[in-house]
Amino acid sequence: MKKIALYILCGAAALFTSCDPSLLDLQNENTLSTGVYWKTESDIEAGVISVYGMFYRQGTWTRNIYTQMIGMADEGVSYAGWTELNEYTKFIFTDYNFGEANTKIYREHYTAIFRANQVLDNIDNVTFADETHKNDLIGQTKFLRSFYYFYLTTLWDNIPIVLKTSSAADKPMQASADEMLTQIETDLEDAVTKLPATRDANNYGRPTKGAAYGLLAKAYAQHHKWEDARRCLEWLIDGEGKRYYDLVPNWADNFSNQTEDNKESLYEIHFSLTNRVGFDQTDNYLDPNAQLGTQIEMNQAPTGIGWNNIEARRWLVDYYKREQTTDGKNDIRLFYTLWYDGAASDFPEYANQLIYGKPWNSDWGNRVFIKKYSTDASPLYYWNDNNFRSLRYADMLLLYAEALNELGATPSAKAIECLNRVRNRVNLPDIEDSSFYNGSQITGNKDAFREHLKIERALELAMECVRWVDLKRWGINDTNTLNELKARDSDFNNFIIGKSIRMPLPQSEVDNNPNLKQNDQY
Repeated sequence: MKKIALYILCGAAALFTSCDPSLLDLQNENTLSTGVYWKTESDIEAGVISVYGMFYRQGTWTRNIYTQMIGMADEGVSYAGWTELNEYTKFIFTDYNFGEANTKIYREHYTAIFRANQVLDNIDNVTFADETHKNDLIGQTKFLRSFYYFYLTTLWDNIPIVLKTSSAADKPMQASADEMLTQIETDLEDAVTKLPATRDANNYGRPTKGAAYGLLAKAYAQHHKWEDARRCLEWLIDGEGKRYYDLVPNWADNFSNQTEDNKESLYEIHFSLTNRVGFDQTDNYLDPNAQLGTQIEMNQAPTGIGWNNIEARRWLVDYYKREQTTDGKNDIRLFYTLWYDGAASDFPEYANQLIYGKPWNSDWGNRVFIKKYSTDASPLYYWNDNNFRSLRYADMLLLYAEALNELGATPSAKAIECLNRVRNRVNLPDIEDSSFYNGSQITGNKDAFREHLKIERALELAMECVRWVDLKRWGINDTNTLNELKARDSDFNNFIIGKSIRMPLPQSEVDNNPNLKQNDQY
């Protein structure tokens, strides 16, 4: 009605003068718009918090990304009752608009990036009392934008690059995986200069300089920029970072909700049961009381206890049991990573073994369930409050060993030392003294060392959404490699070289954007 009245007024005034178009632009006093919101330091702070808020969505770190990242790797398999959900982990992509795994993950990552772009576009227009605080917020936002882009690139490779606040009419250009990694590297190099080295207990959920170096090292490694990766990892392991980070003595402390934010964590996504709400309130963007927890337990628990959307492949059990510890026991990482039928006999020192509060069911047969990130909750609730350790020091040690190996003619003493630090923490002998592996060959040959690192990373980092990133870095582009993966994971019988290394883009996005081309062979 107000605009109609203005048009009438302008029509009458036109008899004498032209109408001022600005008179048609009225601010709704009952709501905020992006054009008037960004005024104060607290506005920017709230904008940054909203980017963190996107961690608590089904398409990000509440649930679905675990199924996809673990399921596509050779460590996991989905027998989910939802056909499309388990097929998406098996490289069977029938519906390119499948909401649960394709469009939801894609959309919610880009929503986070949209929020980050708003902060970065407006922060220079706001006066800050403390320039250090302003730079910290820029660093946090660039880290978060890089974090979301890293996983988008990992899953799809060729994606729209959006670095400014977008509108519905925009048709962003598509970038290659190389171009996306370059942008991630640019953002993180800046974040490193702006983020503090440490945080107080009230701000542990915010990234530090070490977190930025860790993600930057992973981006450079994916890009095979080994010297740049080495530089970042050197800061963490031999430089200033060694004052803040180390391996914790008890390996299981990395996955317990009782021992969060320990010295092995470079970055954790913080979860909470503060808002103990119903099943799917995670997707209610309008409710300030929506949940802040994760559904990782429900997602991976066996049928009848949880949803059983993702479980482990049996070969991992066999690989863990290849070597015994220096005191003649099985690798404790097996006990805290997987549930399987032989666990009680393999670890007799642990009495009353239960799986998510239940005894082992003989009907499960030879299946292997994921124990990592389980809690003591019984029965399971929809959510739990166990922080997800996105960047872990052990990962950095093994990545440092890999980078140093790639840069040298033979494995360096430092590379071998980093490998042995990870092994020794769980009472495995130095690789040179292994009773199963040919230690002298591994430590004396670049190719053998690289191949062995693939095993060590699988055992140390299983079910942590790392393995698919690793497989992409190492490459699945030849028949021999593919055959090795098929031997461990029959899902790779569906893998097509040159196609399945990336997911199909949501077809609705391709249809709506002439600058977006569907990924090869889809």
